[in-house]
Amino acid sequence: MKRNQLLSSLSRLTMTSDDEDGDNEGDPTSSFKNLNALEIAAIADAKRFLSQHIVQKIITAIWSGDIVFWDSLSVHSTKKVRFYNPRTADPFSRLRVPKYLKSWEVLFFCIFLALYYAVLIVRDESRITIPEVILFLWIAAFFYDELSEWLDAGSIFYATDIWNLFDMIMIAIGFTFAILRIIGIVQNKPDLNDLAFDILALEALFMIPRIFSILSLSPAWGTLIPCLKEMGKDFFKYMVLVVVVYCGFLTTFSLVGRNVFAFKSMAWILTKIFYGSAPIGFEIMNQIDPFFGPPLMIIFITLSSFLLMGSLTGMLSNSFSRVITHAKEEYLYVYSVYVLEASTSNRLTHFFPPFNLLALVLFRPWRLFFTADEKFRAGRIMLLKATHWPIVGIIKLYEMYRKPGAVEDEFAGFKGPSRSSRRNGRHAIAQKRSASNVGRQTLSPRGRANGQSIEVREDDVDAPTAMEVQLTELNRKIDQLTAAIMAIQEKQASGNDSGSSSTGATPA
Repeated sequence: MKRNQLLSSLSRLTMTSDDEDGDNEGDPTSSFKNLNALEIAAIADAKRFLSQHIVQKIITAIWSGDIVFWDSLSVHSTKKVRFYNPRTADPFSRLRVPKYLKSWEVLFFCIFLALYYAVLIVRDESRITIPEVILFLWIAAFFYDELSEWLDAGSIFYATDIWNLFDMIMIAIGFTFAILRIIGIVQNKPDLNDLAFDILALEALFMIPRIFSILSLSPAWGTLIPCLKEMGKDFFKYMVLVVVVYCGFLTTFSLVGRNVFAFKSMAWILTKIFYGSAPIGFEIMNQIDPFFGPPLMIIFITLSSFLLMGSLTGMLSNSFSRVITHAKEEYLYVYSVYVLEASTSNRLTHFFPPFNLLALVLFRPWRLFFTADEKFRAGRIMLLKATHWPIVGIIKLYEMYRKPGAVEDEFAGFKGPSRSSRRNGRHAIAQKRSASNVGRQTLSPRGRANGQSIEVREDDVDAPTAMEVQLTELNRKIDQLTAAIMAIQEKQASGNDSGSSSTGATPA
């Protein structure tokens, strides 16, 4: 019975709707037609829904490969949610497991970083070296993989993951380097070669954090990412006000002191003052203008050093507190997006980069002249098996080592997030009440009912507020007072009964 209920829940949550009746033009929901419920929840920031226990069990099972969408690799295979059965599933279907996809992604970026260092350390401006050629291929494979992911997931869901922004910037830097480098070599322009290598040096700003994006799976790091995201949004909103104030003072100072300071020099001086070098302003305020210079400079220093920077600090603190208050929901949301992003593809064969370039070169040109049929699918499957069999072998060895001697059960490993006795440093309250006021259980703020400890599950995401704690304590005192009043009433009733019985026993 539980298995049937779980399977029905999986079907409703993870399967994509194929109903496309009528014309979808003008339909506001048309962008979500190819998304399942979990993906729509991620796009809509339904963090409370994604943090529920049953949803997290499904997402964790998708991450570990206990729930799969493809269990065979044949021309007639279809995408369907199912439990993984190692006895019947194709070993190459394990290439679609998000855990292994992300592991390969980390390895791919590590090799990318090694090529990056090899090119910049050698820095041969006279010719294109072998490491540069490999780096160009790596950038091309990275671009094609991101393009395929964007086409499979759709622009809305693709933009949900903040790390995809890093990927797009890395690709833009890589293509800019390649174009400038080739032009500099062909036209023999050393300045373009220098500029190309300087632009490539910017790649590390995004590549190194991208390598460590796997830390998003950790609750500590996974909570900080949405905090930084929200703080960044509020920061850029606030900087609009800062720029407006800065432009006003820059215009005034540059016009008042135009005989002493050039516009560029004044802009740089005000920038230094804004970032904390207030003494510079006091030194030059009389040079700008003896009458208007001192009061204007004092006003600008006061605004920039105290009002604007203090307000910015307070606003960023509020943003951090707002997100960290719901730390568990934020972490589970980041984790869910991280997992769902790796399982959105509807393609039967998914080539890991840089092997995807082989599929692009061998099969994509033929599609310009011939229609796609089973032969193309069979050819892609053969190429996938020929190029990825070492990876599949490592995966099988890992799974054998992870579960030595374990019984191969299709439900083995279907586990949700682990339970925890603490909930982000806050006291948990488990509250169960019956319809009767007398028979209800009384709880203390420490989460104990009638002297018995109550187990708190990790999926109980509603942490008690101070008001809830006070109300719980008030309910406990009311229960005690009610019990005392009832005891007094029972004592009085028993006293009256004994008095009437003694009167009836007295002889006439």
